[in-house]
Formats: sequence, C-alpha cells, structure tokens
Amino acid sequence: MLEPIDAHGTVVAPGDKVRIPRLPEWLLHDLPAQEVARLRDLEGSVMQVLEIDEFGYLWFGTNDQGRWFCLRPEEVEVVAAT
Repeated sequence: MLEPIDAHGTVVAPGDKVRIPRLPEWLLHDLPAQEVARLRDLEGSVMQVLEIDEFGYLWFGTNDQGRWFCLRPEEVEVVAAT
C-alpha cells in the first residue's frame, strides 16, 4: 500500500485539494490520443481528491461522473487540506 504522502512530505486525505504538476507516463501510455489530450489539460491544475483506494491511489473526477483517473500520492502537491 502506498503511503498517503505528497511530493513534499505532506499527508494527503480525501477532500484535499492538490496540484497535479504533470501526469506520469504509466497513466497515459495505452490511452487513445483524445483521452491523453484531455488528461494533459489537467497538468498544473488543482483538483480535489475524491477518495483513496485500498492500495493508496488517489482518485480524481467529478461528483456527477465519479472516479475518472488515479495518481500515486507522491505525484501530487497538497495546496489546501479540508
């Protein structure tokens, strides 16, 4: 299980707002070009962590769509905690 610690050593929890500096290649490598472009648009943005799964991955999306994609905690930067 991944530790819920961001790139700067800050604890990450569901509901926290985090910056996504860049998306990792492991997430993008098998996706269609349109989905890669949609995800790349999120680089540098701030998103809210919807949940942390049983393996420690942070899930992002919207309340009406639910989970869309996940990242490892060390791939984000906490900007505000709830």
